[in-house]
Amino acid sequence: MRKHLEFQWQGQRYVGSELMAALFAPDRREQYHPRLWREFGILCKDRFLRRYIRHTQSLFDLAHEPIEGQTILDCGAGFGLTAIFLALLGAKAAHGLEFQQNHIDTFAAFRDVFPADLPVFMRQGDAAAMPYEDNSFDVVLSVEAISHYRDTNGFLKEVHRVLRPGGILIISDANNGANPWRAYRTKRLWAAFENGSERGGYYGHKIGKSFLQQRREIITEAFPFLDQDVVDDLARGTSGLNRGEILAVVQYYVDVGAKPQHFYQFGTCPLDPFISHYAEFLFHPLRLAKEIGYYGFDAHVYSYFGGSRGGWVAKVNDWITQKVPTSLTIWLAHTFRIVARNRV
Repeated sequence: MRKHLEFQWQGQRYVGSELMAALFAPDRREQYHPRLWREFGILCKDRFLRRYIRHTQSLFDLAHEPIEGQTILDCGAGFGLTAIFLALLGAKAAHGLEFQQNHIDTFAAFRDVFPADLPVFMRQGDAAAMPYEDNSFDVVLSVEAISHYRDTNGFLKEVHRVLRPGGILIISDANNGANPWRAYRTKRLWAAFENGSERGGYYGHKIGKSFLQQRREIITEAFPFLDQDVVDDLARGTSGLNRGEILAVVQYYVDVGAKPQHFYQFGTCPLDPFISHYAEFLFHPLRLAKEIGYYGFDAHVYSYFGGSRGGWVAKVNDWITQKVPTSLTIWLAHTFRIVARNRV
């Protein structure tokens, strides 16, 4: 029988599956955001926890950077689990920056499961206006996060600022716009997020209340005197705007009678009006790497075909990554990875 995954911290041994069992204890469920249980509850099983850790380690292996001894920022940290495990794997300090306060609150609710002196620090904030001093980090990590940022350029400027000279930005994202099948599916997913889906889900994504309906409710709450037909027109004409922008243009309509003309078009990535984040924005990885270079980085793109399970899949992926030019494989890859070093 294979030995359970273990971590060593300050001379103490921690069994990964036991930590996860404590985190996901049934009596804690009401304290957490529902997404934590839905998306990470599987980590209670040792084999899936191993894959999660192996995936994180593979990013640092690709960058030829150790985890141990590094000061790391996980930008778009979600519930902070990656930061937790980076600290358990030996990071000098693991910081997490997350825009949604309810995710930070969930992290605070389970923080006591892990060692009290573990150097993990979560903060609420905007990736395009980071609350950190210049030259604060050795590594900035962005896993399935950059595709949600409304201001990618602002994010890259901030990463360049907070990284130390010679520091590394590591990006991993499944929204590979160079892959035609991925692009086709994602554009259909965008339409489902914007307008809703009768099935309640789409390509593995849970489709709850549509962005269109959310905009209706924002307008109705702020302007209850408007007829429902008018509200519907205004909701359709405010696609791609966040809550503050919606209220501003609707107020302008009330004042002068000019309806907003921001209508959704198929193939456009919609914006969540409450958190002001995109729904799975597509990137062409080679173009993104070139753009990253404009902000003071030497960036390299890699195709990723899986391998967190280990075995032959990992070996094949490593061989493709190392031996085959990315320009020949990126259109087939589900996920892209970018390693960018901050120029000295």
